[in-house]
Amino acid sequence: MPNYVLLLSFVGTHFHGWQVQPGLRTVQGTLKESLEKIFQEHIKLTGCCRTDSGVHAKEYVANFQASKDIKDETLLKALNSMLPDDIGIKKVWQEEGFNARYSVKGKVYLYRIFNSFSRDPFLDPFCWRIPYKLDYERMLSAVELFLGTHDFSSFAKLEEEKNTFINIEDVSLYKESELIEFRIRAPSFLRYMVRRIVGSLVYLGLGKLRIEEIKNYLEGKGKCPYTAKAKGLTLERIIF
Repeated sequence: MPNYVLLLSFVGTHFHGWQVQPGLRTVQGTLKESLEKIFQEHIKLTGCCRTDSGVHAKEYVANFQASKDIKDETLLKALNSMLPDDIGIKKVWQEEGFNARYSVKGKVYLYRIFNSFSRDPFLDPFCWRIPYKLDYERMLSAVELFLGTHDFSSFAKLEEEKNTFINIEDVSLYKESELIEFRIRAPSFLRYMVRRIVGSLVYLGLGKLRIEEIKNYLEGKGKCPYTAKAKGLTLERIIF
């Protein structure tokens, strides 16, 4: 059977994450429904990762097998004509042996903070607006602490036993005017990990957290209680 690969993007505002949940609007559920109408058969759709409710993806990859062989461009056009405006298919191709969960070698997440007393409705769906002065230099001084391999159990919501040691390959913080962008790249991430890293940096910038406490979290000591808002987080890039 052909193995189809989809490169897509979605605005997570009105979705309860990627994974199918009974009675809730999810990206996987919405996409699966459209695919099953096109192929007229049950479709098992595999995604590259879970996303939390409200989190966005500029790049996301999924794959599925089906008995019918439909041309890539035809499937691309069909899906984009059926799907709602908050999901877009960027590319379709067939690749034997590709598995969205296991073939992806890394991910880049972007978190955006709008540090302003004013409001911008064009930024609001994709940023955490913080109307209090952040000490950007203090936040910047802590960013490189996350580089390398650390135990991120203090930053994660653990639903099952799994390896909590993650190798952070690249991390950066950039500020332009009132917009602060945090990027992080790793082969894999734990649930809530990026949002709690950002939360710790924000509370550091507010003067409510010490760098020594972040160092303790990175040694697996205690639990980081600061979780950044979901809407500021975007899965920006998938690395194959």
